[in-house]
Amino acid sequence: RILLSYCFPVEFRDFFIADELNSLAYSLWTSAYFFCAYSFKWTDLDDSCNIAVMWIAPFLASLPPWWRLLQCFRRYRDSSESVHLYNGAKYLSSIMAAIVTGLRRMRPSLFMDTFWIVTCVINSCYTTTWDIKMDWGLLNVNSRYFLLRNEIVFYPWTYYVAVPINVLLRFSWVLNLCHLNIHTQVLAIIIALMEGYRRIQWNFFRLENEHLNNCGQYRAIKDIPLPFALPDMDTKSAQLNDEEEATSILSHHRLPSTTLENVIPPMMIPISRHTSQNNGRQSVGGPDSMYGSFYGRRDFENKQDPDPDMVVGSFSASHRLSRRPSTMENVLTKIKSMRNSIQSDDSDNEEEDENSEEN
Repeated sequence: RILLSYCFPVEFRDFFIADELNSLAYSLWTSAYFFCAYSFKWTDLDDSCNIAVMWIAPFLASLPPWWRLLQCFRRYRDSSESVHLYNGAKYLSSIMAAIVTGLRRMRPSLFMDTFWIVTCVINSCYTTTWDIKMDWGLLNVNSRYFLLRNEIVFYPWTYYVAVPINVLLRFSWVLNLCHLNIHTQVLAIIIALMEGYRRIQWNFFRLENEHLNNCGQYRAIKDIPLPFALPDMDTKSAQLNDEEEATSILSHHRLPSTTLENVIPPMMIPISRHTSQNNGRQSVGGPDSMYGSFYGRRDFENKQDPDPDMVVGSFSASHRLSRRPSTMENVLTKIKSMRNSIQSDDSDNEEEDENSEEN
């Protein structure tokens, strides 16, 4: 799904994994050296496998942002929301930064150094702003927690610590300009490890923001409150009374456990968060999503508009809901039949006692 990003509708798992791959740019960059070293049998690697002048290295490092760019185009095609184009521009800047980094190593000059610094500054500022504002949902001025948001899962101080750390690690490439007394390859590994930590930290707050959006838009719960009453909802109180009555019958006659198992079959309640159109209304759950999903539809930008032809609160004969009896209704029906049979047996016994007394 990631390799063919534009060919499939983008879900949360797709762009989440693709974002993880963006933090593996160093691994993808050096993978070219790995294959080159084995192809030359680890001999004369300085001349044969000089990764600084290999075009394949920046190409491999540009693949993850390229996949995310295609995903942004697909999401814009599906939802027509311009926010995905702005997100795509962020990954376009990442591609430019990777290409310019390769050009700077192959053609070192003052102009390339300046161009590289400008490109990296633009990319770091863009990605940092998007991390904090869009991915984490922070920097809300009028929120309950200052410059955070109204609902948070972790302690407030964790956000105030994570935000500056994310900013600093986004600009970790500046260490290449500090002329530290560290070997270039060792410094590259250190920067790669710092990016790995930044991504792990990013994951926590990104998943938190996704979960809160799912809960706020009723995609992480089982039932969705409707603004109108359905015909089968009018019998809710009656069903509650039937359940209480059934409970009293079972407790009064003290049915054995084997009988109770035959009356009340085991049930598996679907907990899917997906919604589907069925007979002109939305229903929760389905045969293809028995166990549900933590993220619901995962793509919280894609929304399904209600049917404009449906009139709220009105149900014509053509839109009359037809459904099969639920498991609880079947159980209640069996219990009622048992109650009627028990009452009829009691009445027969009473009549026999009266007849015997008269005789």
